[in-house]
Amino acid sequence: MADLEQLTKMVTELRDVEALNQLMARYCHLVDARRWKDLAALFTEDATCDYGFFGSFKGRDEIMSKFFHPLDQAVSFMAHMVHNPLVEVQGDSASGSWYLTAQTTLEPIKQAVWVMGAYQNRFKRVGGSWKITAVNFTFWYYSRYEQGWAKEKIWEIPR
Repeated sequence: MADLEQLTKMVTELRDVEALNQLMARYCHLVDARRWKDLAALFTEDATCDYGFFGSFKGRDEIMSKFFHPLDQAVSFMAHMVHNPLVEVQGDSASGSWYLTAQTTLEPIKQAVWVMGAYQNRFKRVGGSWKITAVNFTFWYYSRYEQGWAKEKIWEIPR
């Protein structure tokens, strides 16, 4: 049987893994709800984000102003679903990967698209709470709903 120190370590790690899974779920919910102020609070001030063909951004302010805020005009619907988590915690730092499946409606053309890819993110514990320090998203496909990913893999926004 594990001693108290081992059990404490295991419980702490399990709590951290769950907290990071909750952080990613919160990220998705806030993006879909366009709650930008609440979303910004999930990032460290010096966070970086690489969203593939949508661009790379440095610092929380640039991430919000140049990537998220423009989504208000670019899309009318988003439903992000993250799954298959792999999370590693090392003290006050962590990394994790999640698959993403998302349905999105592009504006102004009213085009529904399928999105699939993977997040490879890094995190840091700040003041007792986990924050996102880096988002790296790799697109596996981005295709029109009618065509689906088997017939059409597109990497640019349809116009």
